[in-house]
Amino acid sequence: MILLVVVGPERLPTVARTTALWIRKGRRFVSQIKQEVEEELRAEEFRQSLKEKSDFLDLKKTMGEAPPRKPSPPVDQDKHSSPKASNDDA
Repeated sequence: MILLVVVGPERLPTVARTTALWIRKGRRFVSQIKQEVEEELRAEEFRQSLKEKSDFLDLKKTMGEAPPRKPSPPVDQDKHSSPKASNDDA
């Protein structure tokens, strides 16, 4: 109502079309920015995932290249065996 009084009835349709055009352009701009941000976030998540997998493969490779551990000495069964508690003579 105020716009009708300010611009007049002759210019109102032109002002309304121009305003609608700028609103559409603004929405399109915001939509494009939002889409670009989402794509960048997905790309960053993908890069992070690749880095984690690469780190895991590097760790796995490093562990595979580690020198073998020395085998522990054999356990002497006579020293570590417990005496039998059963007494068959009784």
